[in-house]
Amino acid sequence: MKAVIMAGGKGTRLRPLTSHTPKPMVPLLNRPCMEYTIDLLKKHGITEIAVTLQYLPDVIRDTFGDGSRYGVSLVYFEETTPLGTAGSVKNCADFLDERFLVISGDTLTDIDLTAAIRFHEQNDALATLILTRVETPLEFGVVMTDERGRITRFLEKPSWAEVFSDTVNTGMYVCEPEVLSYIEEKKEVDFSKEIFPYFLQEQKPLYGYEASGYWSDIGSLEVYRQAQFDLLDGRVNLEIKAQEIAPRIFLENHVRVDSSVRLEGPVYISENVHLQAGVEVGPYTVLGDNTVVSSGSKLSRAIFWENNVIGKKTEITGTTLCRNVRIADCVQTGDGAVIGDNCLIGAKSVVKAGVKIWPDKEVGESAIVTTSLIYGMKQTKNLFGNSGIKGIGNIDITPEFVTRLAAAYAYLQKPGSKIALSACSHPFAQLLKHSIMTSLCSSGIDTVDLGVGNSPLIRYGVRSLACIGGIHVFMNENGDEKEIVLQFIDQKGLPISRDMERKIENAYWQETYVRNLHHLGELHVEHQVQEAYLRALAEQLDVPSIQRQRFHLLIDSETRFFPTFLAPLLHDLGVTVTYGAIQDGISKKKADLGIRLDKNGEAFALFTEEGAKLSTEQLLALQLLACSGRHKRIGLPVSAPAELEHLAQLLQIEVVRTKVAPRAMMEVASDERFHPLFDAVYSLMSILSYLAQEEKPLSVLLELLPACHMERKTVFCPWGAKGKVMRKVLEENKGKLLELMDGIKVYDTNGWVLILPDSEDSHVKVISQGATAETAATLASSYARRIAEYQ
Repeated sequence: MKAVIMAGGKGTRLRPLTSHTPKPMVPLLNRPCMEYTIDLLKKHGITEIAVTLQYLPDVIRDTFGDGSRYGVSLVYFEETTPLGTAGSVKNCADFLDERFLVISGDTLTDIDLTAAIRFHEQNDALATLILTRVETPLEFGVVMTDERGRITRFLEKPSWAEVFSDTVNTGMYVCEPEVLSYIEEKKEVDFSKEIFPYFLQEQKPLYGYEASGYWSDIGSLEVYRQAQFDLLDGRVNLEIKAQEIAPRIFLENHVRVDSSVRLEGPVYISENVHLQAGVEVGPYTVLGDNTVVSSGSKLSRAIFWENNVIGKKTEITGTTLCRNVRIADCVQTGDGAVIGDNCLIGAKSVVKAGVKIWPDKEVGESAIVTTSLIYGMKQTKNLFGNSGIKGIGNIDITPEFVTRLAAAYAYLQKPGSKIALSACSHPFAQLLKHSIMTSLCSSGIDTVDLGVGNSPLIRYGVRSLACIGGIHVFMNENGDEKEIVLQFIDQKGLPISRDMERKIENAYWQETYVRNLHHLGELHVEHQVQEAYLRALAEQLDVPSIQRQRFHLLIDSETRFFPTFLAPLLHDLGVTVTYGAIQDGISKKKADLGIRLDKNGEAFALFTEEGAKLSTEQLLALQLLACSGRHKRIGLPVSAPAELEHLAQLLQIEVVRTKVAPRAMMEVASDERFHPLFDAVYSLMSILSYLAQEEKPLSVLLELLPACHMERKTVFCPWGAKGKVMRKVLEENKGKLLELMDGIKVYDTNGWVLILPDSEDSHVKVISQGATAETAATLASSYARRIAEYQ
């Protein structure tokens, strides 16, 4: 049997470690990560190995040569353009003339490969995925299997709502040579995105082997450090090639340790290290070849590569040093700091926790480094959440941040592309819009400034002006903290796809910007979009009917934008408006309706002439009634009650069930100029049109709407437990009717319950529907209690 080691990765999230080093070559206890992979293959009798190369290929080739030094035979296949995981393996087709194993060169694992191969043989599988369980499955492919191990569902890099299990694809596959016939040559093809979903669709024998043992994908700086701590703790069943002179204290050859040095395990000290008098080496420290630590210095949880020199009385805590770093006397470095190759840190300087310093930088004497040099912010999680990028104004979301973000976005567009920009009326949102505009233009992208607006307006503007995308900035002023939200729109006026979000995130973290003085973008100002939007909206309404009713509305909204924006439309419709708080009293104001408009124009709350607030389901039913005759197709989320689907069918509106995400619902009818569930002004005017035609007050119409008994609960759940919770929900409900479109929807004789992990907070949402309000409440409480128990 042969193997393919995938060793082409750049490891962008590991920078600055990987600025000059391919990801498979980052050292773990002074040995390249890929060396552990070679040792594992050899241990299981696999010695004929292909290695796929792309990023800095000569570093890998020069290190491992033909493999004879490691007792294996290595053959290299280099890619000039990215081919994807499957395309890389296809590139080795001439070598792979028998069953083969695909394995990554940048993971650390001791999984029993022999057992996985035996499982593959016993099931006559075409391909077998080696699976493991992890706490946070977002960066991996979630896999579900039946009792025999046959794969029934496969989802690559899911959102939290799509996490059905904590069992994930390790990127290790046992394959028959026939697999190669399904992969196109010289084309970017991915196993998890194209090949395995195709096998699943065609019911090919695709299996998953759930392995025990250690597995770590070295995908982040934190995981990189933890993998070495796990090796030192003996959690990985792999050989540590050094002498254990005391419990968990490992020394290689030619180490010089002065008599007054204090070592506290676990530690690993490589060849030709010199620890001078009074040095203290604390737990979880790894020192690479030729390191010199001068007298009086203290190290703890420090990871050093080779050829580093540390001055006197310096304290290195939780810091990673690459190669050839010189740190002068009396320096302090903080937890999570990373210092790249060939850096010089001056005497008495301080490198604060989490700071990353790119290669070849010099920090002056007595400097205090509080922000990263070159890299910028610390990555703690994905930039994008449920509805764009959110953060506290001028703290998380700053002009500097949006400038870099816009440059990353521009990198993904063709020069001369046109991007629409808008912002709410808040001065800081407008300031950020101008920072984005400047950055896009300097990157060769034309911008169209739509002025003050909201999300429905920019969606309309992007389409009507034939832009390839748009960015809207608004300040959410609910609560004490002023939260900025950045929304990205695609050329169809929809929120950008998750795939595009990932591309922007990757470009941002890699800092792949393109700026050229000879190709600057042009700035256009277009402030007529509001008028065009209102004209187009009015064309959708039964204007004479609304005019006859002479509606009086109480509108509760922000005062900077909406009153001026709505005035022309409401005047033409003969609608009288009082602006004020709903609590001022709808009946007191003698209004026909009360409306509380969301600041960004996407959502609203509706109140009857008697002051009763419509429930979520009542408002959705009313919106469906208002769509009748205007919309032929609509997307309803999986969380909506079945009665609304029946109502839509009676209205001859085709319903497509979708995920809860706004994009999923909108793209069902992506050709529509207005999205009735995400455009508050359009939806409100459509409801007025419907009420005018029916000539009945809203309170009377509500009695005719279908009764829906719903309950919603939010259960605290740590990030690390979400995958486990979802797996337990599936296991406990085997045999029941389940729907896995978004979260897990469990059907019961008394109704249904939807378990939906929150993608932004440490919560799981529980939504239920029952025949009665009591049934719905009981269902939701029962599952909320179970979710707490599963943790």
